Amino acid sequence: MAIVRTIILSWMLLAPVLANWYDAFSCYSRASEVCRLKDIILDSDRAIQSATFENIRDPLVIESGKIEHFSRELASKLSNVLDLTVDRLGIVQLYIRPTLVHLSAVENAIERLVLDESDERVQEYSMLTLHLSSNKLKELPALDRFVRLMTLALDNNLLTAIDMATFSSMKALRVLTLAHNRLVTVSSPPDTPIHLQKLGRLSFAGNQLALLDIRNWEFDSLRELNLTGNGLTRLEGNLAQFPALKALEIAGNRWYCEWLLMVRAEQESARFTLDSDQPGRCRDEHMMTSLQHCCNPLGPDAAGVIDVYGDKWDELKRLTQLLDKLNHTIANGSATVKPVLEAQLKSLNTQLAKLLDTQSQHSAELKRLDAGIDQQKSKTSKLELVLTAKVDELREIVDTRWNHTMDVGLYVDALANDTTTPTGPHWPSVAAQNEKTLNNLRILLDMTSKQFNLYSGKSYEQNALLKALVERLSTVQGDVDRVRLNGQEIQQQLGKMEPTVDLIYQFLKDVREGCIEDID
Repeated sequence: MAIVRTIILSWMLLAPVLANWYDAFSCYSRASEVCRLKDIILDSDRAIQSATFENIRDPLVIESGKIEHFSRELASKLSNVLDLTVDRLGIVQLYIRPTLVHLSAVENAIERLVLDESDERVQEYSMLTLHLSSNKLKELPALDRFVRLMTLALDNNLLTAIDMATFSSMKALRVLTLAHNRLVTVSSPPDTPIHLQKLGRLSFAGNQLALLDIRNWEFDSLRELNLTGNGLTRLEGNLAQFPALKALEIAGNRWYCEWLLMVRAEQESARFTLDSDQPGRCRDEHMMTSLQHCCNPLGPDAAGVIDVYGDKWDELKRLTQLLDKLNHTIANGSATVKPVLEAQLKSLNTQLAKLLDTQSQHSAELKRLDAGIDQQKSKTSKLELVLTAKVDELREIVDTRWNHTMDVGLYVDALANDTTTPTGPHWPSVAAQNEKTLNNLRILLDMTSKQFNLYSGKSYEQNALLKALVERLSTVQGDVDRVRLNGQEIQQQLGKMEPTVDLIYQFLKDVREGCIEDID
């Protein structure tokens, strides 16, 4: 019986410990179509091994936490998820499962992508969108198995070189963005064209490119090409090989002016839009202006200065035509225009006469106002003299009365010394008494203010102490409630286990009694 009780008690003590070894995660947003997890801390291989995921549905968004290595084992525990978002989780190494369809892992610290490299036949990936912006990628793995990929975003990484052949197998690719990396070279196979027939948007903005070779790019659906913020001087190739091009962004580079003239000719035939450089950039960087862009006047072979007014000749020709048309209109239409001008002149003369008449009226009114102002000044001066005399008179009256008061005070003091004088109010004594009373009242007021401030400070301290005691009492009450709840649960478990223990005890007792009877 003692052994059974020991086993039961050991199981009861170890159960909570074993439960803490395993982390179970489930969607906290049950009402939403999107499964959301938060505070997922998997900072070691052991934590990933012990983690369990219950009732996970698709799509899945891990909103917060830290997963440094998103391993194959972790991906296998989410095998039913096809649309996964793991943004801002501090991921350094990311395993990409072949069956994923949509993956977003932006604003992490990803340095390495791990693809499926099992010994079985190479499996094509089902992924349609892959967002890896704002990470620390310095190189890319082989992406030839992403044959269904439509969107690839690699902005704000640390890539320094890209071979366009990396994307040649992505026949469904529509968006490719490599903006704000550290790209110095973008290479292409010299003899093998790159066919991306569905690519519609391509961005190399914010890199360090000086030359871009596009001669082997066959992008028949390319509508937007962004090359802003590099150091490009020209493109090797012809923009006409992009027949669907609608928007070309080339600001913030160091183009050759001759190349810009060719771009203008291609723009007129292909009708795509061009952006423009910031105002003042050409002057600040000592460059010339052509087609609203800054350019270097030297040609690609450094042959010398080109025609820097190339983009102004058409405007000059248009202005010349307008001037000729204006002269022709003046010469042929003077007879018709003269009566109209005379009528307008007559109307203007009439309006001028009215304005002169109004001006005369206003001048007379101003003169009357000036006369009135002078009169008011005279009246004010007289009033000032009268007021000064009144003030002097009042000052004399006050001085006389004050002197009289002093004489009366001396007389009253003399009467106070005379014992035969009838008693009456002694005004200096009354004033001194009043002054003393006022001083006492002032002292009492100061003491009352200090006591009130002291009481207020004590009240604030008592309130703070009372609040702290209330919070502590709430915490203690919560602990007591939890202990009471645990005691009730243990009591219930003991109540459930008591019949079983009694049966085992009765069985052992019967066995013991049977053995004793056999020995006897």
